[in-house]
Amino acid sequence: MAKPFQRVLLVSKYRDPSVRPGLQSLRDFLLAQGLPTFLESECAADIGESLGLPLLSFAEAKADSDLVIALGGDGTLLGTARQTAQSGIPILGINQGRLGFLADLSIDQVSEALPPILEGHYQQDLRSVLLAELWRGQDCAYSGLAINEVLIHKGGGESMIELQVQIDDRFVYTQRADGLIIATPTGSTAYAMSAGGPILTPTLAALLLVPICPHTLTARPLVVADTVKIRARLTARRQPAALSLDSHCSVPLEIGDEIVIRRASCSARFIHPEEENFFQILRGKLHWAESPGED
Repeated sequence: MAKPFQRVLLVSKYRDPSVRPGLQSLRDFLLAQGLPTFLESECAADIGESLGLPLLSFAEAKADSDLVIALGGDGTLLGTARQTAQSGIPILGINQGRLGFLADLSIDQVSEALPPILEGHYQQDLRSVLLAELWRGQDCAYSGLAINEVLIHKGGGESMIELQVQIDDRFVYTQRADGLIIATPTGSTAYAMSAGGPILTPTLAALLLVPICPHTLTARPLVVADTVKIRARLTARRQPAALSLDSHCSVPLEIGDEIVIRRASCSARFIHPEEENFFQILRGKLHWAESPGED
């Protein structure tokens, strides 16, 4: 059994008033358990109230004693994970979104599933994080972390972009496509899966390159070790191109810009119920357990 948690920090999907009843329900349940409970500072500013809870920022939370509970969908968990990856604070997801590969529990399961987790009966899951840097000439114009994927894409235009891709300074290809996804195993069940990439188990030490609607039919997804450094240089575009990290930002790109992607030194730390496993999640989310219907 792991060490019980001593405090809980609640965070919810931003700019979504529908999460307030769920937050209130979580607050009431945790306080009834006698567990010190806080509301994340930016979350409180977003919903316009503290729900009667003391406020705590991510910077003030402690990795060895605190648990962050994120209420929302996978986007909420990804944003929370980017905030906490450097400090290693654990995150538990309560799903109030759509598919929810990362958010394990629904709000209806809290009363049954949450007490064992709070007492230390849980499994820990460390997920790899990507560091992406945008180099414009000799200057690093932008850098950031991604849990799911780094996406280089054509922005809002209709024309394809052209990228020259290198892995560990070895030329791989020049690709004309709508974009290129560089994903972690976590991200293999997100945009990369929609674009035709394979599903990677979360603990696999690998990165995934998936072209989006490539101009050639011979282009295929590529899985490489996560120790490599990937360079993608924008060599041609007719309309604006952009760089996105986990779909939470969009940075305009210029011809000659180079995006350097490698695994970051930190990891995202997720908490799951003891009995859960990745294949169970796949069966549930992708309906693998259902039998084909009869004609």
